[in-house]
Amino acid sequence: MLLYFIMSYIFIDKQKEFDELAAKLAKHSYLSIDTESNSLYAYKEKFCLMQLTAEDINAVVDTLAVDIKPLLPVFADPAVEKIFHSADSDIRVFKAAMGCTFANIFDVMVAAKYLGIVKCGLDNMVKEYIGAEMNKKFQKADWGRRPLTKEMLDYASADTIHLKKLRDLLAAELEKKGRLEEATGQFEQICKIEPQPMRFDESGFLTLKSARQLNGRGLAVLRELYLARELAAIKRNAPPFKVISEDLMLRLSVAPREGLHNLSIFKGVSGYVLSNHGAWIREALQKGLKAPEYQVPRREISREKRAYFETVKNRFKNLKVWRKEIAARRNMLPEAIMGNDVLERVALSQPKTLEDLHAVRGLGAEKVSLYGLELIEFMKKHHLGK
Repeated sequence: MLLYFIMSYIFIDKQKEFDELAAKLAKHSYLSIDTESNSLYAYKEKFCLMQLTAEDINAVVDTLAVDIKPLLPVFADPAVEKIFHSADSDIRVFKAAMGCTFANIFDVMVAAKYLGIVKCGLDNMVKEYIGAEMNKKFQKADWGRRPLTKEMLDYASADTIHLKKLRDLLAAELEKKGRLEEATGQFEQICKIEPQPMRFDESGFLTLKSARQLNGRGLAVLRELYLARELAAIKRNAPPFKVISEDLMLRLSVAPREGLHNLSIFKGVSGYVLSNHGAWIREALQKGLKAPEYQVPRREISREKRAYFETVKNRFKNLKVWRKEIAARRNMLPEAIMGNDVLERVALSQPKTLEDLHAVRGLGAEKVSLYGLELIEFMKKHHLGK
């Protein structure tokens, strides 16, 4: 049984219809939300589709056709609970597309982690708690294409119709285990998440797998291929990885002269690649062969700084052990105790008091109350505050 046959939906691609919908949703007590973007098909992703479900409403909104700003007051309204599965990603999408704030959210996936549920993907949870199979056909669809097919819209509409039931089941279990307030504190932290601006790093080629195993000539070639691929991606409005692969760039960097002589002998160079990208690939190979050999910049790090970094690295490693022990004791997933980003900030800040912990961004008062004293004691015991 496919979920999208359970509840009908309306498709909205007209501003007047959306304005009327937003006014209705402002009067509801909850709103289940999901989003679709086209990051697999565009150089700079666009917010393409929004799915909304409330008590008596199930809607799929074409966000390329309408301005969703009339709904922003609902996002910020603490009287309306916003229900997500993986709110982190959806909130980043909203905030990247427009300035907005969120209050009173419930994240089904995060709640599952607080309950120790390992398989917390939406399809697994729907199967476990609702007893239905989700259609996965369009998980990697191009949501930026227009017109959208009815099958794609049917698929999208299924993503929010069971979030409220899952929310109620998980909230009841959290309440039973005394973890609802703790999870709510985490939801409040998620509301503060901000998107990372898209920036192209010209030195990013050095982070490619095996790049640093190349010699100076190979690195010079790889740099030119990396820069040229980015320009090709912008020109074609495609993600760089869909232009040519990192593996192909590395293979060409190992044998650039062979590439100039006969590109087609390289694995990954299809007829399509030759006809669409062959010219700029050859040009990049020539530039890389003529350029000075690339020397990886050597940063002089003092003995004191090196020792400091090693200390922080060791502290973070030990804190992960502490987190794992707490998670096992409480039957929760480790990331529900504390995310890696927050744990790294704890390692860097070397907190010695509860006041110090309160200053750690993203930690939150609830987690300081729950784990603060134990965490400080652990750091003292293992000499991690030095």
